[in-house]
Amino acid sequence: MISEIKAEFKKVFTIRSTYIILALMLALVIFFGFYVGGWHSNKVDLLNPFRIYDIAKQAINFLSIFPALIGLLLFTHEFRYNLTSYSLTLSNDRSKVLLAKVLVVSLVALVSTAIIGSLSPLLSEWGIHANHLTLAHQTFYFSALAWKGLVYGWGYAMAGLVIAVLIRNQIGAIVTLFIVPGTVEGLLSLLLKNNTVYLPFSALHRMLGAGIGVGQTSLSAVDAMLVFFGYLIISWGIAWILFLKRDAS
Repeated sequence: MISEIKAEFKKVFTIRSTYIILALMLALVIFFGFYVGGWHSNKVDLLNPFRIYDIAKQAINFLSIFPALIGLLLFTHEFRYNLTSYSLTLSNDRSKVLLAKVLVVSLVALVSTAIIGSLSPLLSEWGIHANHLTLAHQTFYFSALAWKGLVYGWGYAMAGLVIAVLIRNQIGAIVTLFIVPGTVEGLLSLLLKNNTVYLPFSALHRMLGAGIGVGQTSLSAVDAMLVFFGYLIISWGIAWILFLKRDAS
């Protein structure tokens, strides 16, 4: 199992797109944290006692797509450039190969989310003070942000990876990752109304408390997390079976 994990680490950090995505993610953290959330704050924002906490949640909500893309590209690059045989011949068990990908992408997602959640509020406060603005006394829920943010970032990355495993085609997987959370679930919300929160990505947004799917609903953050995990477990069960059976001689 160690050899499979080392191989996946080597692959993820030898793909040029990984560094491009991480650089873009950090650039956006700085821009939205320092300038949008800090320097450019208006009077209403400055009076909000949860302003810094909200900025951290919004940053995680908006930027978690990047580690998800890293996981998606890690898997689909192998099929695009015919490198799958390397991964499968490295191990005598396809399940170990898939598990290694899950573990590596999980680590990337958790570290990336921690960086986003830590830097964005710090940069916002820096931007506010640099522009000589006065911010109201802030209430910041560290423990809530820690578990919700990490679960959100990890969940989004696992969703991106499972989409890649199911579809395998790189363009198709990327398009699916981008249109399902917003466009597809947004259209379904017209039909489902308040029950939209029981859709996978809407439940994930509800758990974090930022973005879509956070309207009036009795679903708690923990319940929303469990709803999302239900979809994730079923999807990964199907993906695992397909990974074992596809192209197997």
